[in-house]
Amino acid sequence: MSDQNIAAVRRLTQEGFVAGKVDVVDDVVAEDCVDHDPLPGQGQGRQGQRHTCQMVVGGLSNRSTLQDDFLAVGDTVIENWIFQGTHTREFLGVPATGRQLQVRGIEIWRLANGKIVERWGLVDAAGVMEQLAP
Repeated sequence: MSDQNIAAVRRLTQEGFVAGKVDVVDDVVAEDCVDHDPLPGQGQGRQGQRHTCQMVVGGLSNRSTLQDDFLAVGDTVIENWIFQGTHTREFLGVPATGRQLQVRGIEIWRLANGKIVERWGLVDAAGVMEQLAP
């Protein structure tokens, strides 16, 4: 089960956030997913996760992960990542700067029946805002 859970989380990151296939959220996130640490303006459930994925895909191009490590314990997957992309459209309310951004984060995902049902996470939002500052 651990390998299957890692595969689901990896799909969300690599297919959704990196490759821009936002519909993958529907495949790997439960409708009633609880996000214990949502971003400002992010709702709950699958739609909240979809909103966040769309925001990243819509604001950043040339997306990739510099690091994406996983550890599974029981029904939980811990993901430690560094993500990068070029700020080519509005992102977090900031008009495009053309800058390359790097974002660090760590997430704890709990899965049931192959779908993400809970998320806890810490994203270096202050670091992102610093990179976006004029």
